[in-house]
Amino acid sequence: MLRFSAFETSLEADLVGHALLTRCHIGDTPALCLAPVSVRPERQRSGAGSAAIRAALAAAGDMGERYVTVLGHPAYYPRFGFGRASAYGIGLTVDVPDEAMMAMALDAAHPLPSGTVRHAAPFGI
Repeated sequence: MLRFSAFETSLEADLVGHALLTRCHIGDTPALCLAPVSVRPERQRSGAGSAAIRAALAAAGDMGERYVTVLGHPAYYPRFGFGRASAYGIGLTVDVPDEAMMAMALDAAHPLPSGTVRHAAPFGI
């Protein structure tokens, strides 16, 4: 599990947001799931969430991870490189809006595999 946080830059730094990457699988292929991502309500739209997500994705790539999935808002996550998972033959065992399930490869040398996403047990799906 990887967790990245965004802090306010001041003498009294406060946690303003975070992004968590948890092990999942696409079929039998190891991947990561981006969830949850959160930002304090008064700091939303400040770039803190984007900073935490970018840091998490960069660190995952640096650690040799190849794939990340996310179940989230289809207007937000494509800015980070996520695309509709169904376009790659990736699905879930539960019904979700097709546009909300997204995936990305962290490097072009390893295209996304197809298969059903299996999340860690705490996700309940």
